[in-house]
Amino acid sequence: MFGLNKTIIIVLSMMLCILLQSNISNAATFPAGDGNGWGFSMNGWPNGKTFKAGDVIEFKYTVNVHNVVKVSKEEYDSCKTSGGQVYNSGDDKIPLEKGTSYFICTIGPHCSEGVKAAITAN
Repeated sequence: MFGLNKTIIIVLSMMLCILLQSNISNAATFPAGDGNGWGFSMNGWPNGKTFKAGDVIEFKYTVNVHNVVKVSKEEYDSCKTSGGQVYNSGDDKIPLEKGTSYFICTIGPHCSEGVKAAITAN
């Protein structure tokens, strides 16, 4: 009887791993700003795009010219932040959570000049 329970646990564990893997493999990666990258040529990106929770946004940019900071809606709207998670590798891959995520560049006046994105994932 103990062997049967152990077999059931192993089978269930394997099924869970397969399910988790299928959810991860369904995630897509989107380049921020499409071919223009993260910068001054955002031109309304991501308008018209559909994202799911778990999708990854890849922010590519020149280090020391831009950065990416995940901020609140208020900080996004005002382009002023007292914190937020800062990314500055030049090739940041950030998975989306359900809801709207807000990203800005905090170098100079870049945010107020349009280097920002609000991305909603369902």
